[in-house]
Amino acid sequence: MKELSRGVLIAFEGIDGSGKTTQIQKIARFLQEQSYSVTVTHEPNHNSKWGKLIQTKVKKHRETVSPEKELDWYLKDREWDLSKNILPALAKKHIVIVDRYYLSNAAYQGALDTFSLEDVLQKNSFAREPDLWIILDVPVEIGQARIHQRDKRNYNDQLEKAEYQEKVRKNYKQLAKMDISGEILWIDASGEENELTITLGSLILEFLDKI
Repeated sequence: MKELSRGVLIAFEGIDGSGKTTQIQKIARFLQEQSYSVTVTHEPNHNSKWGKLIQTKVKKHRETVSPEKELDWYLKDREWDLSKNILPALAKKHIVIVDRYYLSNAAYQGALDTFSLEDVLQKNSFAREPDLWIILDVPVEIGQARIHQRDKRNYNDQLEKAEYQEKVRKNYKQLAKMDISGEILWIDASGEENELTITLGSLILEFLDKI
């Protein structure tokens, strides 16, 4: 296996339907084929108490959870993920890929009109800063169509959320212009899946050459 001089944290971000999870799976395999040690984690994490609360309470019944409580659960879930997954893998000099990180909090909780982007970033100041942010950008209508294709039962629900997703996308655009730590790659993810994987793989290898 190739050994880096240190662990590298890469965070994938984007609105619903941007293709993050699919690309992460493909990029993880690609990097492993290049002989790198790779650890993949997802937030909210399905194995943490807080992640389970988010999945059952926020994802299905957001109207019953205050924005303050929702953000608190995300922060506690992140603390758990850092302790159990991210930091141990970085200590082993792995490439750690996280599917959503604290920019998601800023973009999504910021779209609830309760917190500013700066407020959410400050509350996440405890978190290990990524070396590389990859923000996959698609128009909301493309994201909605992909979700519909994946799960037709969600179609009407997603149509209702389109306005919210527009706010989230706008927040990501603003965050990409802010002075946050780590290199940012803003990627048009509306094209063909395999071509996007090739592009991402090339960009990540270029980045790793600088480590």
